[in-house]
Amino acid sequence: MKLARNLQLSVKALVRHRVRTALALSGMALGVGAVLVLTAIGEGSERQIVEEIDALGRNLLIVSAGEARRVPWRRRSIAKVNTLVLDDAEAVLRGSPDVVAVAPEQEMGRRVKYGTMSTIATIRGTTPDYELIRNFHPEIGRFFTWEEDHNSERVAVLGSRVNELLFPNEDPLSKTILIGKTSFRVIGVMESKGASTDGLSEEDNQVVIPIRTALRRVFNVDYINMLFVQVGERERMDAARQQIAEVLRTRHRTRELGLEDDFSIQNQRVILEARLETIESFRRMTAGFGIVAVVVGGVGILAIMLLAVRERRNEVGLRVAVGARQKDILTQFLVESLLLGASGGAFGVAAAVAVSWFVGKTTEWDTVINGTALVTGLVSALAIGTVFGVYPAQRAARLDPIEALRAE
Repeated sequence: MKLARNLQLSVKALVRHRVRTALALSGMALGVGAVLVLTAIGEGSERQIVEEIDALGRNLLIVSAGEARRVPWRRRSIAKVNTLVLDDAEAVLRGSPDVVAVAPEQEMGRRVKYGTMSTIATIRGTTPDYELIRNFHPEIGRFFTWEEDHNSERVAVLGSRVNELLFPNEDPLSKTILIGKTSFRVIGVMESKGASTDGLSEEDNQVVIPIRTALRRVFNVDYINMLFVQVGERERMDAARQQIAEVLRTRHRTRELGLEDDFSIQNQRVILEARLETIESFRRMTAGFGIVAVVVGGVGILAIMLLAVRERRNEVGLRVAVGARQKDILTQFLVESLLLGASGGAFGVAAAVAVSWFVGKTTEWDTVINGTALVTGLVSALAIGTVFGVYPAQRAARLDPIEALRAE
């Protein structure tokens, strides 16, 4: 009953000074709300990064041909060495226990034509495993088969951008396109992927064809420039990387001849971890900003509660004169401080949810409203209200009732 009575008195006291109470609430709400909005943006960015990396293939290792050696007095004809060949893909799959699939690739830019329409696109020769390894599936039509690859058939799967440019108003399936001077039958159109992780190329601006067709009929080469390797378990990525390196060193005789590796192996998880480290730095900055903002809100509560104690000395003296104990005075002012902290925190949480939703809907930023963060913000506001309300409450409880009654 006493607590309910104190709560009623506290509410009346806060309502009596609306402007002052509003200022205290706004300071706390602003601090809590700003931190929660930044947290929502950080969480959304992390989720977006993870989705982008996973969209390019889960547990993916990328084996690239090494850089060609530069000779000072001779112009370099090719940027990459030509020691990585199609048989290396099968060797890596057989010789690496942790590898579950391998898709070789050779790519070059070529002009693609259909009727009077034409565009420059990346022509990507690969195998049917590319579809699963890169998580890149046809939106319409189908991917080519192992039989079509083995027979070097002239079939093509278009990237979504190439499809839009060449076939803006008609169905591309079964149509014949020209890649250079070689004709291909369109059998599918890939789902849109957008920009790649490096932000430099477009995954949608490509045409995917069988690797043997690409090497023999389009590029006229017998080497490849990349292997996409899928590892069975994420925890075995480093082990698989070492296994692949050993297989290629043995096949290319680099160790036997005392040469440097003529290939490089890139781990998609390393890219993910590097980008997540940036998000973690943002989180640490947000945490620091949050501490400062909430403490500033707490200082506002402290100032307003000290002012309230000074203005209500008569009230305190009267209550003590009619039998109120120090504990009752302490409780009343602590309850008022807690109300300010809790109300400010609640307003801040509500504002953060609204702003985060609005940002997610109206901008390109993804936002994730984390329930744990909301609870933490509210609990922090309560804690700040308590901590910064203790001193004013103690000061009110220690007032001399006679001096308090004499105060004007």
